[in-house]
Amino acid sequence: LMGGWFLAGRALRPVHAITQAARRITAGDWSQRILTPHSNDEIGQLASTFNDMIRRLEVSFTQVRQFSADASHELRTPLTIIKGETELALRRPRQAEDYQVVLESNLEEIDRMSRIVDELLFLSRADLGEIKLKMVPVQLDDLVREIHQQASVLGKERHIRTVLNKVDPVIIQGDDLRLRELLLNLVDNAVKYSQEGQTVELALVVVNNQVKIIVQDHGIGIAPENHTRVFDRFYRTDEARVHAAKGTGLGLAICKWIVDVHHGKIEFQSTVHGGTCFTVFLPLSSDRKSVV
Repeated sequence: LMGGWFLAGRALRPVHAITQAARRITAGDWSQRILTPHSNDEIGQLASTFNDMIRRLEVSFTQVRQFSADASHELRTPLTIIKGETELALRRPRQAEDYQVVLESNLEEIDRMSRIVDELLFLSRADLGEIKLKMVPVQLDDLVREIHQQASVLGKERHIRTVLNKVDPVIIQGDDLRLRELLLNLVDNAVKYSQEGQTVELALVVVNNQVKIIVQDHGIGIAPENHTRVFDRFYRTDEARVHAAKGTGLGLAICKWIVDVHHGKIEFQSTVHGGTCFTVFLPLSSDRKSVV
């Protein structure tokens, strides 16, 4: 009996450690880890699996906290502006023109909040798998030319010219609405973060059964230390906020989701004040290729 009790206690000691760690994690300490036994038995595998689960949960909760803080900050800024301008306008009687200026400014901030809420709702539904795609043959070269025309309008005020380089005729299977949104977001960012008088380049090429969409600007660029966070929701560098105050920081997150659901990938290269080049790779089957 004594020997059995001793051996059972020693065998169950790792289980006790797992139980204690679980209790500490329940209290909010996500840094807890279980010392993994050197043996590769069932207890060792259980401890390793538990540590992996804790690590994933820690990352998820950290992202949720950061997301909540960023969302609160982005929504608080326009609300503060609206409140301040309205209070200032009400301090004393003013001319009708002054009230009109305040209302126009408030309307701009309300539009910004509406965009943030709409994009948040879209990403939330995307995370839950509620966004249904209509996968149909899409003439991608025609779509790229349409976006090029829209980009010319976007950059007209700041004399930013969009140049259409090589465009291969190609048909892919995809959601026309989402692909249009992907291209428009990338081109809009390129125009937004370019300096006055610069050019934005747009190209579509087919290489090795893949479609490559290239959007190149020569604007403010992205510092190397910020590269890993480019696709994070609400993430914008300080220089980007100064250069384009009206952004929401959600456009690239939406772009990445669109590329992912089309089984593609998105990459970028960027240097500070040297511009940024985004490249989207989309799969292309031989029966979907159209050469005119």
